[in-house]
Amino acid sequence: MNEMKQEKKLDIRLIAADLDGTLLNEEKEVSERNLNALYRAAERGILFVPATGRIWRGLPQALLELPFLQYAIAVNGAGVVDCKKDETLHRAEISREESVRIAEYMRSFDTYYDCYLDGKGCVEQAYYDRIDEFIRENFRAFVRSSRETVPDLVEFLKTQNGVQKLQMNFADMELRARVMEELPKKFPQVAVTTAVVNNIEVNAADGNKGDALRWLCQHLDIDLSQVAAFGDGTNDITMLQTAGVSVAMSNALPEVKAVARFETLTNEEDGVAVFLENYVL
Repeated sequence: MNEMKQEKKLDIRLIAADLDGTLLNEEKEVSERNLNALYRAAERGILFVPATGRIWRGLPQALLELPFLQYAIAVNGAGVVDCKKDETLHRAEISREESVRIAEYMRSFDTYYDCYLDGKGCVEQAYYDRIDEFIRENFRAFVRSSRETVPDLVEFLKTQNGVQKLQMNFADMELRARVMEELPKKFPQVAVTTAVVNNIEVNAADGNKGDALRWLCQHLDIDLSQVAAFGDGTNDITMLQTAGVSVAMSNALPEVKAVARFETLTNEEDGVAVFLENYVL
């Protein structure tokens, strides 16, 4: 995308932006330019909604401190949250029985796996101790700060009502490719996506960003044509397909770019801000 300004701006009432690989740079920070664009949008009455695979409390502090942050699409759409009230407005979760079956499958591999439930992350102590083996360096601090440990994750899940998301992180990318192909065949009733290059994420079929965005817009009486959505990973595809204005980052996967109406610069080049400055603000 070039830096040319569009004279007639798009009619946008809500900005839905993925975080990792999209709004955040590789240091997992929100740049000054991106923050500036969000503030300018808020001044015009445009809502900003983070749409992330993270739990909402796992948002970077710079976003949590935004005075205009009201709503978040969390855990790939498994929850729509009112951040000011700390209340989950909409849920789409994997049942207890299904989450136990998937977790048993995941633990059959020698790789990191954990889950999100009730707005928190849970992992076996044995895998927490091996985070450095499987989690990329720029994400380790977040993982360590956002997980509670349990002795045995499968046994723990047997005592819960269900989970928002199960996920795996791999050191062996050939194994990841094999599991990525096999997992949807073994569990066709769930959604299997990826957010970063070495992970796999599993949500309920309706626990996706697109359905969550549609629910939130109905809740707020906002037409989907007035939504600008930004993403880079396969967990963003349903959101880009749902929003009237869909924007893929230049660093996005090819299948993400294929469904987007626009392409902007990379997350390292403040691509979200560049698009908003040129087409919205």
